[in-house]
Formats: sequence, C-alpha cells, structure tokens
Amino acid sequence: MKESEIIELAAQCGYECERAIALKLEASGREYWRLICDSNNLVLCFLDSANGNHLEFCNLADALSAYNINVPKILLHKPDLGITIQEDLGDDDLLEIVDESNKEELIYKSLELLVQIQEIPDLNISRLSEDALSDQVNLFSEVFCNEFLQIEADQSILELSNAVIKNLSDHPKLNCHFDFERRNLIASENNVISVIDFQDLCIGPIGIDLAGILLDHYLIFDETFVKDSLVFYKTKSSVDLNTDELFECFRWGGIQRNMRILGTLSRLYINNNRSFRLNDLPMILDNLISIIPDNWACKNYMIDIIQPKLTKKLASI
Repeated sequence: MKESEIIELAAQCGYECERAIALKLEASGREYWRLICDSNNLVLCFLDSANGNHLEFCNLADALSAYNINVPKILLHKPDLGITIQEDLGDDDLLEIVDESNKEELIYKSLELLVQIQEIPDLNISRLSEDALSDQVNLFSEVFCNEFLQIEADQSILELSNAVIKNLSDHPKLNCHFDFERRNLIASENNVISVIDFQDLCIGPIGIDLAGILLDHYLIFDETFVKDSLVFYKTKSSVDLNTDELFECFRWGGIQRNMRILGTLSRLYINNNRSFRLNDLPMILDNLISIIPDNWACKNYMIDIIQPKLTKKLASI
C-alpha cells in the first residue's frame, strides 16, 4: 500500500498521524507500518482479507500475555479494514543488534523465552499434521528446484524429504511459534525480549523453533555455538532429551525449515514478483547443506547442481 493510504486507514480508526513509514513486508502478505503520531509512535499491520485475517494473532496475543510472555499490546483490531494497530516495540530486533559481544546473552534469553512459550498448557492451537510438514518440505523440490531453478530434483532429494518427515514424526511436539527467528524477537533497553509474528503458533516438532533461533538465515551455521546453546536450553527445558538428541531435533527441524523457506520465497517471486528476499536464498541453501548428515548423496547434488544453478538464476534477475 501507499503511505497516503495507510495514513487514511489510521485516521478512519481515530489515529491521526503525520507520517507512515514502511517497516517490513512478510511472506504472508502482512505489511507493517510505523505511524508517527504526536504523542507516541504506533505500528499498523495491514493484511488483505483475501490472504487471511488478524483474529488468531489477537487471540494469541491475549493468551501469551496471560502467561507473562512479552508481546505487543493490541490497541485496535478492525477486521473490516484488515488492520490492527499495535504498541511500537522499536527497531531493536535481534537480527539488527546481535553481535559477538552480546550474542550469548541475547540468544540464551531467547531460548528461555522459547521454553516459556513451549510449556504454556492448553493453548487453543492446532497440531501441525504430518501431511502439512510433507507439503512444506516438498516445496523445495516442486517449487524451488522445478519451477524456480527449472531443474528436476533427483532421487537423493526425495530421499532427504522422506527422511525429514520420518525424523520429525518421532520428535517431541510442543507449542511452536513456527518462525522463532531473530527478526521476530525485539529487545528492550534492558535486553528484555519480546516476541512478534506469532499468528502461526501451533503444536509442532521441537526442532523447528530451535532451528529458527539457532540456524539464522543471515549468518553461517556455527556448530559449536549451536551445541553450546543446546546445552543451555537443556538446563531450562523439561524435555527429556540429551544434548545429542536435541541436536538431531535441531538438525531435522532446520532441514525442514530451510527446504520450506527456499520453496516459499521462490513461490513468492514466481507468483507475486516479490524479489525482496531472493538475496537470502544462497545463505539459506548453504546452511541447509551444512546441517544435512555427512555422506548423504543429496549434499553433492546440491553443491554440484543446485548451487551453481541458483547463482546463475539470481544473476539473471
């Protein structure tokens, strides 16, 4: 949407503002705008009704807040306009502010927050089905490979996809944010962590959120830091797994997550001409290759066939 349209939407809801600054566009189609008002800044989220609504987000905001999870306060929800107006938590998401000096503190605090979310009892959320997990992982072969790169995924990729579903089906299922990554975690001045974009919360495999925070799309996979972080996570979580088992949960959750996201971002470009995340694809693919178990044939296929094809494709866009 245009800035003028956002200002007009805000005015219809009784929020007069001088400016509206675009913050981010999500793969879901959600647009986030900062409203510059006289008294304080606010965040307006717009979602076209054809793509969904904010009802689940609003309900979950109340549920999470009741369990002392820091989330943005919902000041207004107008389903007919497709908007919410929320408290502005600022720009200090962990993607922007984490560096070597504060990485351990902030990531460990994020893992504590994750445990809090995972252990909330009786949330009214759906269970992520095996069929849904399978459909998501198959986006890699069907969309990323076949449609975007125009190559056919070989048998080794199909074997990897089957292994992902088999492994995830055996892993513990907990409350799962489903996108628990640094962009969706906001730090206060005192490094208190708040979580945003939780509308897809579901019951899902433990490794998907562990991979979200520990296998960043913008940084090279750091196995030592991941394993140290899982040792810390074990001290906070009641899940009865040793650190080696937790790493396997992380590994297979990360493989599923990265295969899904490579397909999702490719589909956004193919169907909607959204190229805003294409530059992330090489790192996501690199990290996917890094966490696949050694001696799997698909690793060589990805290195020899898929990576060069991706480089060539991105250079042509």
